[in-house]
Parts: sequence; structure tokens; C-alpha cells
Amino acid sequence: MKRDWSVVRGRSSLVSRHWSLVIGQWGVGALALLASCRSVPPAVLVGGAGAAPAVRFLLTFDDGPSIRQPFNPTVAIMDQLATNDVQPGIKALFFVQTGHPRGGGTPRGRAIMRRIHEQGHVIGLHSVSPRGHVSHTVVPADELARSLQGAQDLIREIAGSAPPFVRPPFGAWNQVTRAVYAEQGLRVLMADVRGRDGIIYGYRGSLFRRVHVRRALAAIKRTAEPGGAKDGPLAVILEFHDLNPYTARHMTEYLHILVEEARRTGWRVPEKPFYDEAEALAAAALCRTVREPSDRRRPVRMAAAQPNRQPAPESRD
Repeated sequence: MKRDWSVVRGRSSLVSRHWSLVIGQWGVGALALLASCRSVPPAVLVGGAGAAPAVRFLLTFDDGPSIRQPFNPTVAIMDQLATNDVQPGIKALFFVQTGHPRGGGTPRGRAIMRRIHEQGHVIGLHSVSPRGHVSHTVVPADELARSLQGAQDLIREIAGSAPPFVRPPFGAWNQVTRAVYAEQGLRVLMADVRGRDGIIYGYRGSLFRRVHVRRALAAIKRTAEPGGAKDGPLAVILEFHDLNPYTARHMTEYLHILVEEARRTGWRVPEKPFYDEAEALAAAALCRTVREPSDRRRPVRMAAAQPNRQPAPESRD
């Protein structure tokens, strides 16, 4: 019998228990970070009174894991995040395709996902279909629910807990998929700045990557109210694609571009402009999740998301 998805909105108690478990895994520190979330105040004119806003970049990667050999883009990106000369030890959020027949659905792909977790990164869900990079909006609700549940079970086996985040393929979701996500205890995380490294078909690079980043950061800054250092940096979410070998070979350059263009557009850049702890990254991401398909929340100021916290224990756009 076909399932009635209209009732899932009333299952708030199940979702609340799910998030209690998530907060328990990340510890009391994550709860404090969540309590610090607040929306950016209404836009003010750039150049107003007060210090320029500070930025902290939250890196996300879609479509992996790659199973290419001998050069593996997913692994190359992780290596550069760990050893780059901008801020060694950067952590990121990888939105994976758990069922892709040339990716996460293979033994090699699952080994790469395990490596993502072991290196301290956070795993989220992207496409979960064995058919590949398929929009959730064209998948029947029952099939989507089963696929998401299987993907969560897989990540729970790898990381010790189910992933709390989902990024719908192509950024497409609606009230039906929203209801499915809610029943599964999943929160949707979109991006403020897209690397545009996965949408130029036939060409894997980015012809205007520096200009694009500059314009995007300038636009975000126009909606951010200047504030002092005590307010903490604004969490700005970046979207890249770890299947892209160009991105993988130039990840360190992208890190430099982000920092340089942030300064060029008037942002204050803290000593640690990227997240380097999974707990802080996950808490910042939770603050930025969206509840409705039409919702595109602006960056939030993370008052407690400072780079001096103790590390948390390891536990195709």
C-alpha cells in the first residue's frame, strides 16, 4: 500500500530524539555552538560604523567519492586540506553519492568514504540512488525513503552515527522530499558560494574562478552588518566538487583565492579562516540548514565558533 507522506510533519518527537543523539555525539560544546546561532541583522550600507565583518569559510564537496586511480581527486583534495600552506588541517563536509555504481556504491568508494571519516571530515548525503546522480524530486517517495535509510545505515556503519545533513542533487527539492527528509531526521544544507567547477560540461576548470569568488563575497558582505571581534566570524558555505580533477589539482590555489579575495572585498580574515574541527564545522552547518525549498538563509554569525576550542573525538551537483 502506498505510504501517506502527509503525516510525517507531525512526527516531531522522532526528529527531536534523532537530534538529541546527534548533539550527544558531538558533545556539550556543539550545544553551546547551536545556542550561539543567530541570523544576520538587516542589511546595512557597507562602510557604516563599526568594524568590517569577519568571515570563516565552511568548505563542502559534492558528488564523491571518486574511485579514479591512480590519481584520486577525493583523496587529493583531502591531502591538500591537511597539508596546505594557508591553514593546515582544514576539515570539510563531503556530500556523497552512496549508491553510485561508479562511486560510493563500490567497495573502493566505500573505502574512500571511510577514509573521509577517519581523517576527521563530516559526511552528508547527496544522491543515494544506484541509478546515479538523480534528482530526489523525480524519485517516488517510498523509494527515496528506502534509499535514504540505506544510505544512513551505511554511513552509520562507517562513522558511528547517521549523517544529519543532505544536499539534494541539482539543489532541487519540494514539499514531498522535505517531508521524507524530516522523517529521516535530515536537514538540508545549501551553499552561499558555488565554485562553478562542475557545471561547465566538457571543460573541468573555471575560467573566471577568482572574479566569481570576488563578486560572490562582495554580494554577501553587502548583507552583513559590521561587528566587533567579540561577535565572531560569519560562516560562509562554499560548494566544490571532489569528482573534478581540476579542483583536486588546484585546491590549495582555491584556498589562497578565497582568503585573498575576502581581504580584497573588505572582509576581516581571522587567523584561522577555515574550520579545522569537525564539531565546530557540524554545529555551524546546523545553524545554516534550511527548512523550506524557497528558503535561502543568509550567513549567520557564530559567536562561539572560535578556533581555540578543543578538538572533538573522532567518532555530481
